[in-house]
Amino acid sequence: MIFDRKEKAMPDYYYRHILDITPEDIRNMGAEAVAVDLDNTAVFFGSFRLEEGVREWTRNMMRSGIKVIIVSNTLNGRAFILSRQMCNVGFVALSLKPSPRGIEIASRRLGVPVEKIAMIGDKLSSDILAANRAGAIAVKVENLRYVYERETSLPKYAATAATVAAAAAVISVLK
Repeated sequence: MIFDRKEKAMPDYYYRHILDITPEDIRNMGAEAVAVDLDNTAVFFGSFRLEEGVREWTRNMMRSGIKVIIVSNTLNGRAFILSRQMCNVGFVALSLKPSPRGIEIASRRLGVPVEKIAMIGDKLSSDILAANRAGAIAVKVENLRYVYERETSLPKYAATAATVAAAAAVISVLK
């Protein structure tokens, strides 16, 4: 039996961390834009604060002519807050991944064909499958928690208190 690539959760590319992906890498993939997942890709799950370095990574992509948009299953308000931290990029919230819907919307908003978008995410069952179903370039990164655990001696959920404090600080600024 021959399997349809659109129904496979197989990435086209794999990186340890989103910060390891350069504009040159994106161009070499044949992409003109990146769609970025939020949870455990650009932020810790549920956080309202970008992972250190993601803002500068976004700025570097944009300076290099790579368009950037968030495609996430998160709620609109949270996507809005994080998009402001990511240099005011656009976003597609409630994207319903693994449905290709969010990537297709991102394609229209950016004016870039779906096959020229690199979807960057940590989950095979949602981000990568959605990319394949849409016909986008599927780029898998490791879950931030696993990257963080390997680089520190802190237990898996040690960042939770900091995440809650950061969310409270962001919300108080918005009031």
